[in-house]
Amino acid sequence: MIQPWNDTRREFPLGRSPHEFIEEQVERTPKAPALIMGTKRLCYAELNARANRLAHFLREQGIGPEHLVGVYVDRKDHA
Repeated sequence: MIQPWNDTRREFPLGRSPHEFIEEQVERTPKAPALIMGTKRLCYAELNARANRLAHFLREQGIGPEHLVGVYVDRKDHA
């Protein structure tokens, strides 16, 4: 049973991409923490800027919406 104080369920509108939610959050709270890993922190504005840089790089390589892109992150390199 989910405790009322821990009930974090939210409706997720169909037809919207995760990046749209991040961009909306950037507008509301750009300096709020988006990712925390050990002592490293990334605010929503930084996360969005990095995601946009990656998107532009992928487009320059000819990668588009119809392509699948794998992501590998080794935890020990980022701890």
